[in-house]
Amino acid sequence: MSKNYSISKQIGYQIYYHRKKLGIPISIISKEIGISPQQQSRYERGVNRINIDRLSQYAEYFKIDIKSFFHFFSTKKEN
Repeated sequence: MSKNYSISKQIGYQIYYHRKKLGIPISIISKEIGISPQQQSRYERGVNRINIDRLSQYAEYFKIDIKSFFHFFSTKKEN
């Protein structure tokens, strides 16, 4: 049984977004990151959790700050 983890799903969408923005096929990015195309798809759909080391690889690959994957978190300012 597969689970979808909400944070993993949000991060996966960011990976998908950046990959599509650059026009990179799933077969190419998965090979360059060092995973199978199936695993790439699982990350993008949020089916599998992604560890911080792998996320760092994606940030480096996309040439973005790793914090970009977490922009969906909103911070509340205290008065």
